[in-house]
Amino acid sequence: MVTYKPIQTDSEPYLEYIGKHKRAFDIYEDLYPVKLFEDFVQVEGRQGGMFRCGCNVTKDELSPARFALFFPTQDDLQLLHNPQQQLEAAFDFFRKVEGRAEVKVNYHLIEKFFGKNPDFRGIYFIAVGVDAQTEIAESRLKLFIHLSNAPDKIESAIALCGDSPTLRAFLVNNDLLVGFDFYLDGRSEIEIYPTIYQEELERADIQSRILPLLPPRALPLLKQCEVLQVGFSPANKSNILYFDFVSDPNTFIDNLGNEMAKKVHAYYRHQPVKHVLVGISEKDLYASSIEKVKLYYFKK
Repeated sequence: MVTYKPIQTDSEPYLEYIGKHKRAFDIYEDLYPVKLFEDFVQVEGRQGGMFRCGCNVTKDELSPARFALFFPTQDDLQLLHNPQQQLEAAFDFFRKVEGRAEVKVNYHLIEKFFGKNPDFRGIYFIAVGVDAQTEIAESRLKLFIHLSNAPDKIESAIALCGDSPTLRAFLVNNDLLVGFDFYLDGRSEIEIYPTIYQEELERADIQSRILPLLPPRALPLLKQCEVLQVGFSPANKSNILYFDFVSDPNTFIDNLGNEMAKKVHAYYRHQPVKHVLVGISEKDLYASSIEKVKLYYFKK
């Protein structure tokens, strides 16, 4: 007998999660385009999936208005997994954001990725997010496409991002997360994230392949997470290491030695979260101190 998880029909838990995050980090109500994103979540969040809130830490500065809705995956009830429909919903939301006079969104990277005849096979999940800043030109819309067993699409993403032996070394399976950033002033960027799972991290052949490429300071951190992602982007001065499903977030974040990250986590250590994702640049892991930290908290 096959059993499926129940279909979520109420997006209110996600909206409450956003509201609590906004209050905790003093995000003002008219920060654009947060309200439009909440409207999007109210409709599309009824399908279930996942939701996360995040903060970017740079030294003593905090960028807390970072939210993302993850649509149901290929493993969920099949009628909920419709990449074409989910992408249409994402672009409908983006067009609403473009309704403001000073906003311009450039889609050339995503158009190059899909080509003239879009094929939605091999898309495991899609996520839509915002990173809202006080300066509207620095705000961005975010689209994530997780590919699985889609070699042609993976090669298309690599061609757009830039190939390298280091990138190829981290491609140990048939999965690749592709992220598109659409700034509201017309800039656009792509980042790709080879994803390595716990059972692969434990394999000697993969360890010998990737460990020499990582900062020594990253090696003990690997033992504290279940998934490693490495973010490659021509827009970044350094690759970013993402440690996902951190086993003990309190200890992990405290040991980074970043005071602002500790302040962010001081709120979330008392909240029910499903899992925590921490991003750190390779550059900082070679330096004497970690100045930039990305913290993402997935709703339980």
